[in-house]
Amino acid sequence: MGSLEQNTSKLEKLRSNLDKWLGLYVGLMIIIGLLAGYYDMGWVHNHINLLQIIEMASIYIMIFPMMLMLNVKALGNAFRNLKVVTAVIILNFVYGPLMALFLGDLFIGNPYVRLGLFIAWLVPCSSMSIGYVGLMRADINSATAMVALSFILSLVLIPVETSLYIHSVLANELRGFALSSAAISHVEMGLVMTIIEVLVIPLILAIPTHEAMVRKMGQKKFKKISPLFPSLTMLGMLIIIFTIFFAHSGVLITHIKDVLGVFYSAMVFGSVSLTIFTVLFKYVKLNRKNETSYSSSMVTILTGIPKNEATAIAISTMALASLGPQIAFLASMAPSLLPAFQVVFIILFIKLREKIIDYYGARKELEIIEEREVNVEKEIKPMEVSSHE
Repeated sequence: MGSLEQNTSKLEKLRSNLDKWLGLYVGLMIIIGLLAGYYDMGWVHNHINLLQIIEMASIYIMIFPMMLMLNVKALGNAFRNLKVVTAVIILNFVYGPLMALFLGDLFIGNPYVRLGLFIAWLVPCSSMSIGYVGLMRADINSATAMVALSFILSLVLIPVETSLYIHSVLANELRGFALSSAAISHVEMGLVMTIIEVLVIPLILAIPTHEAMVRKMGQKKFKKISPLFPSLTMLGMLIIIFTIFFAHSGVLITHIKDVLGVFYSAMVFGSVSLTIFTVLFKYVKLNRKNETSYSSSMVTILTGIPKNEATAIAISTMALASLGPQIAFLASMAPSLLPAFQVVFIILFIKLREKIIDYYGARKELEIIEEREVNVEKEIKPMEVSSHE
């Protein structure tokens, strides 16, 4: 029992470390990958197939553990608060893509990098958002339902909205590059196949695996090892970011303006989104009768604004592979760079938690709820002990 708790503590420390310093680690992977790739371009050209295999392996290391954490059963509770559901869907699948269109046009010159930015802000949140909601002392159960719902909707909305973008925006921008209708169809087919390969198939495998692990280990032990899954996703993301920048360092050097454009876009998106919706949801009440306005707002913001860039990297890398490795790299540039910026905003937002609670006037309500939960736990523990006896 002691060794299990010790291992659990190590897993939590690893997850916490990766979560806290993700921006730094992403930055290091980008810099090391760029330098190593730039000074050894000959090796890169001779081993491009090996690098593509590493990219594919990293994609599944990112995706599958994330699927194991997805609680599909939570969908049953997803529709309890239709105002939160509606707001989360709008933030994920309307607001994010519209901001990508506006900021991409404002700051980024290359159309493929703009496409990557669009995909990066179209994908839904990850299971890490549940942790963020917990750190903000908001409703974890509601957050779990929103993560599950957003992911299921994304299976349809990502290919539909990306196809609309390719036809209405990208095709017009690339007239001079002679992007034929056949090439567009190829990209769209690649997009659908990518969704099936990196989202649908892992989900189909993960659901029974999740259930089997819970049955064999019990809910309590499964919960204890659960910090391993987001850690594997983050490690997989670091590997693929290093590999992408290592394999395409020469291309990146010539697109430094687009790198800066992604940086400017991320700064505006993060600061404007978190500020506007924190203020807006104080006055536009999303809570039901037995919920706090603060909790409903934090669930909506933290499952609607942070994005699952691991999924965006996988989609942009694989879906545009038919147009060549350089174009696939340009499309994956934005989602590869964004985690370094996104995590900074989320950490700053969490550090402002006490000020935000006071801004919403929710301190007394939260204390009452937390005291009630502690009392419930005290009542449950004696019942568990007597049942074991």
